[in-house]
Amino acid sequence: MKLKCLVIAALIILPFQPVWAKSQQIKLAILAPEGTTWMKTMHAFNRELQERTKGQLAFKIYSGGVSGDELDVIRKMRAGQMHAGGFTGVGLGQILSEIRVLELPFIFKNYEEVDHVTRALAPYFEQQFEKKGYVFLGFAEAGFVNVFSSNPLRIHGDFKSAKMWAWTGDPLVEELCKAYGIRPVPLSITDVLTSLQTGLINSFYAPPLAAIALQWFTKVSYMTSPSIANATGAMVMTKKFYDKIPESNQKILKEVSRKYSERIIRETRRDNQKSYETLKKNGIQFVDIPDSEIKKMVETGKAVQKALTGRLYSQELLHRVLGLIEARRKKTDS
Repeated sequence: MKLKCLVIAALIILPFQPVWAKSQQIKLAILAPEGTTWMKTMHAFNRELQERTKGQLAFKIYSGGVSGDELDVIRKMRAGQMHAGGFTGVGLGQILSEIRVLELPFIFKNYEEVDHVTRALAPYFEQQFEKKGYVFLGFAEAGFVNVFSSNPLRIHGDFKSAKMWAWTGDPLVEELCKAYGIRPVPLSITDVLTSLQTGLINSFYAPPLAAIALQWFTKVSYMTSPSIANATGAMVMTKKFYDKIPESNQKILKEVSRKYSERIIRETRRDNQKSYETLKKNGIQFVDIPDSEIKKMVETGKAVQKALTGRLYSQELLHRVLGLIEARRKKTDS
C-alpha cells in the first residue's frame, strides 16, 4: 500500500517538473586555438557558468577553427547547427555590417578611445543584433593590428609589391587594399599558414598575439609600425536558442558574459603587449613608417571611411563614432 502511494505521488509530481531542469548545451565555435589567452578565458567562463546554473547550462566549445571559418559558423548558426560564436569583426559583420565602423583604419590612437566608444555604443549594437535575431553577449577584441611581411614595408611603393592576405568576403579589407594600392589574395583564415609556406602570400595583417597563436609569424621576417586599426570582437548567440533558456539562467548567462567580456579584453591587451617582445626575441624586425608616409596613410584612411559609408554603416553612425573619439581627445588634452 505504501509503495502504491509513492508511485501515485510520483505520477502526480513528474508532469509538473520543468523540462529545462536537465542540462542545456550551448554549441559555441571560436577560431582561437587551445592554449591561447582567449581559450583559457572561455574555459574559465564555462566553469563559472556551470557552477552558477548548477549544471543546467554549459558550453560545448569547438575551438581552433574545427567548425570552419567564421563565415561557415554563421551559416551553421542560421541553420541551427551551432548556437553561438566568439567572432572577430569579420564574422560579426556578416550579421550586422555596421559594427565594422569600429575597425576603420587609423581612427583610434589608444585603448582608452576604444573603450569610450564601445561603452557608449554597446546598447545600440545590442538592439541592432537583436533585430537580426541574435543576442549580443559582450565585446571582446583581438587588439591593434600590424602588418607582417617577408620584405620590409616602409613606403607606399613597398605595399604595392606585397601579396597580402585578404579574408575572403571581407568588404572592409577589400576597400582598404584598393585605397592603398595593395594586391589582395582572398583566402579563408584557415588557409593563411599554408599559403605563407607556399609563397602564395608574403604578408598578412594581425594583432601580434594572434600572429603568434596561429604561428603565422614564423613565416615572415618583418612587422610594420604603427598599427593600422583595432580588431574588435564579440560573442553572440542566436535568439532562437537563447529564448529556450529559462529566464533565471538567461540572467546568469548575461552576468557571467559581462564579467568575462571585461576579463578577455584586459588579458588580451596585456598579452598583446608581451607579444611584441616575443616577436623581437624570435627575430622579427620592426619597421617604422616615416611620419610623412603615415600622414598620407591617415588621409587615405578617410577615403576608406567615405567609400564604405552607405555600404557597411550610415553617415550618422560614422559621425557618432568620430564625434565620441574627438570628445574623448578634447577631455584628455584639457
